Amino acid sequence: MRRHSLLFISLTTIVTVFISSTTAMYSSSVIEKIKPTIEEIPAGYMFGQVPEFAQSLLKANPWTLDQAAIKKLTNRIYPGGEYTKVSDLHMTIITNKKNPYGDDIVCYIFIFKNEKSAQEELVKLNEHVGYNSDRSILIEKKNLAVYFCVDSVKDYEYIKTLSESIKKRLETI
Repeated sequence: MRRHSLLFISLTTIVTVFISSTTAMYSSSVIEKIKPTIEEIPAGYMFGQVPEFAQSLLKANPWTLDQAAIKKLTNRIYPGGEYTKVSDLHMTIITNKKNPYGDDIVCYIFIFKNEKSAQEELVKLNEHVGYNSDRSILIEKKNLAVYFCVDSVKDYEYIKTLSESIKKRLETI
């Protein structure tokens, strides 16, 4: 009897650990581990500068947006985006050095509040990327989404390379 109890407790513990590890969600700490780095910026490009008129909303670049910026920008990033479902949002703007205030390449890293929010928002993001497949890429994993977009299709190869780097980093986390 005692042996069966020990076996039952051991199996219950293993199943609990397995389930909790497979459903663990990402937190904002993952952003620092996966965001684009200065070394990954294509030749002739740089981190963009935030124009004076936008500095009240966008404090820096790259930047993890505060709640006011998340509220104002989420539905501008993709149609129907609901800021109440986003817990963290990081933005990196990469631009051609000839136009330091441009936004040739933009990377958004979304951390959604929970799995339900992630599922609902990922449907919208996937639809948006589907309509703009020649200018955008979406990486999704659990409650995380990395969304790349470019102004010009000529820059698509750059986001393809950046997205592959981020996918590799995500695999190691």
